[in-house]
Amino acid sequence: MLLNLEVRTQLKDIFSKELKEPVSLKLFSQAIGCETCQIAEDLLKELVEVEPEKIKLEVYSPVIDREISQKYGIERVPTIVIEGDKDYGIRYMGLPAGLEFTTLVQGIVQVSKRQPRLSERTIEMLKSIDIPMEIMVFVTTSCGYCPSAAITAMNFALASDHISALIVDASENMDLAELYQVVGVPKIVINRGVAEFVGAQPENSFLGYVISAYEKLRKENGQA
Repeated sequence: MLLNLEVRTQLKDIFSKELKEPVSLKLFSQAIGCETCQIAEDLLKELVEVEPEKIKLEVYSPVIDREISQKYGIERVPTIVIEGDKDYGIRYMGLPAGLEFTTLVQGIVQVSKRQPRLSERTIEMLKSIDIPMEIMVFVTTSCGYCPSAAITAMNFALASDHISALIVDASENMDLAELYQVVGVPKIVINRGVAEFVGAQPENSFLGYVISAYEKLRKENGQA
């Protein structure tokens, strides 16, 4: 058992108070060449057991279920998709253990509510985005500031159909961490390097980086 009785009781309390609409978790996993896939599957199964009415789990293999893996743009395992009545572009790459378990739980709660936990101004600003933007947040399971940055990115994805949030466990995806020169976490990389910053920034600062990256992309596309 990965989730002890105390954790299950806490989860039951959170889910009974916070969950509104059903949430679907899709885990992309494989048995060979993935050390954390089985643990991720066990963890999610235990999580679903706490609130089976509202949370559903489907497990896929990128090798066998190629069509669905392509549909969700799955490149690595384990990857968890958190979706509601549609795909909001929220992905977690790695095992959401340690402090990152909070990120998973909060992601489920926000998707269940079908609305972001952001200020009206931020939501209004994000409505102007009309080109695909990916917010990649590098995290580690022992980083106290990482859940905050990850959850902000998830909320941004909930607020805009053009924004996706990719939470990446840096220690499990060391090639990506190396590629984007991740020295400290959380590190946020927008559209694979158009803009990047480090630290759990307040919502307003986070928004500033996203809008700045958006304007830069528009200029590059000749839309300015």
